[in-house]
Amino acid sequence: MVLSAPQHPEANIFDTGSLDRLRHGLKDPQPSDLRQVAEEFESVFVGMMLKNMRAATPGDELFGGQAMEKYQQLHDQQLARSVGQQGGFGIADMVERQLREQAGLETRATGVGDRGLEAYDRRLPPMRMNVPDTEAAAPRAGAPEPHRPGGKGAAWDTPEAFVRDVWPAAKGAAEQLGADPRALVAQAALETGWGQHVIRDGEGNSSNNLFGIKADAGWDGDSVRVPTLEFREGIPQRETASFRAYGSLEEGFQDYVRFLEDNPRYRQALDSAGDPQAWTEGLQEAGYATDPAYADKLQRILGGRQLEAALEPLKPSADRPITET
Repeated sequence: MVLSAPQHPEANIFDTGSLDRLRHGLKDPQPSDLRQVAEEFESVFVGMMLKNMRAATPGDELFGGQAMEKYQQLHDQQLARSVGQQGGFGIADMVERQLREQAGLETRATGVGDRGLEAYDRRLPPMRMNVPDTEAAAPRAGAPEPHRPGGKGAAWDTPEAFVRDVWPAAKGAAEQLGADPRALVAQAALETGWGQHVIRDGEGNSSNNLFGIKADAGWDGDSVRVPTLEFREGIPQRETASFRAYGSLEEGFQDYVRFLEDNPRYRQALDSAGDPQAWTEGLQEAGYATDPAYADKLQRILGGRQLEAALEPLKPSADRPITET
């Protein structure tokens, strides 16, 4: 008995132009393009699995033959494509999340859910942090008050609202640095997922820290301790770290300016602040973030449609650039 492949309007193995469309879409990745790539990946995976299952199953001596074998191959290919496009195993969902992260997009920010993976995630054991959680230990006598524990949460509903609210502070900070304000907005968008993962204290108040600046030994202001993702020798690891907290967005952007200007390692980046590409590369070379693809992600946001669409309402007129006063 042969199972029937589920019907799907796009699940057609004779659609020879699908890969060409995917290649074209990835030149300027959009959410729908990344979803197609993820589905294609799951289809290939399911196809390989079915092929190996067929190879491990004895053939039918009575009804076997080349025609039957060809029919089974076509059926398996069609079934694999249908399963991939319907997210049958959840592989496409996980691949899509990774592609979004690499493209500087955030799943939560664009309202795309994990399609049922939450239940699976809850069955997994909690991820063990690489850095000991000092919050659990009792403070020593005379020791300074520990950093307040917190988390991350959405502070804006849409990327457009995020860009609208941070633009004045970004423009002021950019003028001091001699940088393109769009580059600062892009970095804030990457660090916070377009305002969807802003660091908050235990009471839910925003830290107004949009650049992921940590509270080092020289920081004497407020701070919040939250889990974070760091890359150690190219491998992502979950850690817990303390981040600076500010009273307003303007405070956060001004401290970002001071942070860069007070650190000699960012001198090369500051010297090329007027060139967004050189600026992003300079930040990565100076070690602003541990992510080896940090500059690439910033440049994808800068050249992407999401930022352009969010900046459009802020233009003084249709024929004038956003950076013009």
